[in-house]
Amino acid sequence: MKSRILLLAAIFALTGCSTLFPPSTPPSTDTVALTQHLRSLESIAAFSLVGRMAVQTDKRGLSGSTRWKHTDEEDHILLYSPLGSQVADIRSTPRGATLVTSDKKTWQADSPNALFYTATGMDLPITGLTDWVLGRPAPGSSHEIVAFDDHGRLIHLRQNDWDIEYDNYQTVEGADLPGKVLLKSRELNFKLVIEQWGTLPRK
Repeated sequence: MKSRILLLAAIFALTGCSTLFPPSTPPSTDTVALTQHLRSLESIAAFSLVGRMAVQTDKRGLSGSTRWKHTDEEDHILLYSPLGSQVADIRSTPRGATLVTSDKKTWQADSPNALFYTATGMDLPITGLTDWVLGRPAPGSSHEIVAFDDHGRLIHLRQNDWDIEYDNYQTVEGADLPGKVLLKSRELNFKLVIEQWGTLPRK
C-alpha cells in the first residue's frame, strides 16, 4: 500500500477535475453523416498524441501530462508530473504490460487495465481508450451513441458502463478527431485534453 501511494504521488499532483463538459455543438439526427464519419475512422490503425489528463474519484483528484503511441503491436505511454519531469514509462503488448517509474521500480500485469489498477487502485479502461480517444466505439461490445453533431462526430457515447463525451474536434490528416475526451463512471471521471495529434497510419 505504501508503494502504491508513493507511485500516485510521483505520477500525479492534487487538482480539481469536475463534471462532464457541455457539448459545444447541438445534437444532430443525420445518421448518414454519422455513418460516413465513423467509416472515415475505421482505417486508422495507429496514432500518437501529446496531452494533459486528470482523474477524479470521490476521494481525490489527480493530474499530469502524457505522450501516448498506439499500434496493433504495442502501446507506449509516458507519464509526466505537472512540472514536466518524466515519472513513468508504460509499455503494453498482447503478452502483458509493464510500468517503470523514474526511480526504476517496476510493476507488471497481464493487461494495461490491470496494470493501472495495480499501480493506482483506480479502474480505468485503458483498452477501450484506444478507440474512444479517436471518437469511435470500441469493438466487441454493445454501445449507444447518445448524441452526435451535424458532421456525424460523436458528442456522447455510452459503452461498458462508461459515459464518454467529446468536444473541440480538429481535422488531422483528413480525419476529424476530438481535442477533449471525458470518461465518467459511477466511481471515476477521467479527462484527456489532446494538445497535439501525431501521424495516423492507415490500414
